[in-house]
Amino acid sequence: MPHPFDPQDFPLNEDVVLNPTQVFYLKGCVHFKTTAKILDLSGRVRQPFSGDFSHAFLDDAEQAARKMEDSPTYEIKSSGNMMRTLKTITDARSGDKVCDLNMTFVSFGSSVVRFPPDSQHSRHEVELWPVGGSGRDDAKHEAFVRHSIPYFWDMTRGHVGILYKCLNQQRVEVGRVAGYGFDKDVVLVINGNEVDDVVAVSTCIVLLNGRDAMDA
Repeated sequence: MPHPFDPQDFPLNEDVVLNPTQVFYLKGCVHFKTTAKILDLSGRVRQPFSGDFSHAFLDDAEQAARKMEDSPTYEIKSSGNMMRTLKTITDARSGDKVCDLNMTFVSFGSSVVRFPPDSQHSRHEVELWPVGGSGRDDAKHEAFVRHSIPYFWDMTRGHVGILYKCLNQQRVEVGRVAGYGFDKDVVLVINGNEVDDVVAVSTCIVLLNGRDAMDA
């Protein structure tokens, strides 16, 4: 059943600013039908992140990704039908499954990220539900819970999405994503001390390809 909370239940803590510890380049991850790559650019982007995505930061990330294209951190394969799609994220080096994304395109129902039993990323599956409105452009939020802590993806800013974590009954920003490369690639920055990288990446991919996709 849908999550019984709304982003407005958690006021924004404006004293906490996003200080990214990790940068990911999701190459070809928007509306892809076969495979895509996730590149960890942490420590390789020279331009500083100053609270939002500058053109210089995005260009520098793309250049770093181009050099690492043959050495992705994760790979994604896709299959499915008109109503749902299944995407599997694997470790690009070992080939081990990291998680499965079972996604819906319809306005009802949920999308689910399922992890192997011994996963270090989550002790349980992560279910995403639309919350905070009726699905209009001014009400694009998806919520999920990991280890009893609520998170919200806020997609109200068009081509920039913001990931919030709820701490002490307030929302704090722990991640941000922006489109790049004719909207087929995206750059994701996260505070890895506050959110697991695979949870952030996988739920982001759900948003990029599901009912409330960034270009919808």
